[in-house]
Amino acid sequence: MHRKSARPAFTLVELLVVIAIIGILIALLLPAVQMAREAARRTQCLNNLKQICLALHNFHDVNKGFPVGSPEKVCRGYEHIPAWQYRWGPLAMLTPYIEQYNVYKSLNLDVPLYGHTGVFNGPGVGVHPDNVVPLSVDISFLYCPSDVRKRVQPEYGATNYLGNWGRGAPTPTGTAVYDGDGLFNSRYAVTFANVTDGTSNTAAFSESLLPDTSISWSGGVVLTQQNKDVVIVGARSGSEGPTLTKEWCMRYGQPVAAQPSRSARWFDGFVLYTAYYHWWEPNSQVPDCSKWAPIRSLWQMARSHHPGGVNVGMADGSVRFVSQTVDLEAWRALGSINGGEVPGNL
Repeated sequence: MHRKSARPAFTLVELLVVIAIIGILIALLLPAVQMAREAARRTQCLNNLKQICLALHNFHDVNKGFPVGSPEKVCRGYEHIPAWQYRWGPLAMLTPYIEQYNVYKSLNLDVPLYGHTGVFNGPGVGVHPDNVVPLSVDISFLYCPSDVRKRVQPEYGATNYLGNWGRGAPTPTGTAVYDGDGLFNSRYAVTFANVTDGTSNTAAFSESLLPDTSISWSGGVVLTQQNKDVVIVGARSGSEGPTLTKEWCMRYGQPVAAQPSRSARWFDGFVLYTAYYHWWEPNSQVPDCSKWAPIRSLWQMARSHHPGGVNVGMADGSVRFVSQTVDLEAWRALGSINGGEVPGNL
């Protein structure tokens, strides 16, 4: 009678060792996969900015100047609407140059953006009926793939890419005047000749984060380290006066934060929607803040979910990643078109 030979098998200890080794390999592999994915997202974000900056150059070639940041214009047939409500922003003007010709053809840029009756926000505020549909369009490469990539307001498309309105330098009284010394402003169209600091030393567009729509904004929000990148401090004018200081903005633990308008409407040139400033470093610990009366004051900084910094599109059409530990004076120098600064190494 022959005995059956025993089958080879793993012992419990050996099985546990194999499982432990697999767990260690997965733990080592996941960060590498996440880093690779973020590197791909950051590259895609740079490509988005590259398209925008090339469109900016094409616009300049045709119009002999860059788009006005928030233009004022009285339109024929709409003389009753104030000039400031025209305010079509740079991204709207760039649509025919960023492979969005169908959106451009759908937009009626011959009428003010706002001031029409009966659409969305009520009499005297809403957009023209011709523009209801195109303004709701989400343009895919106006969203950074590292952010949430969703609209902030149901009726309007959003964007992660904001125009450079300057350093945002405070005046002697402490007021950070919103109409600064950047590539965009509300007064005139900047040309290459105006950029005396050099186009390779001047920022055109950078990133910002979309507001967090999951936050309940009723009654104000307490400012914390966790929400500092997606809220704005002092959006409503209070008794403190118009002065903006670092200390005034960094009121952590206090219910002073409100939902920002930043990034909410890709087509709107108004600074609260599509402008950023260079006074504080990228991903700054200083939260965005504003005082809107009696003097308009605003700090909105470049922000992203890319680890360690933000992507920036330059006025010469190049794009680069700028570390959040960048020398502050070098960063501020990138914000001005004619400040005479030496930007240094970024």
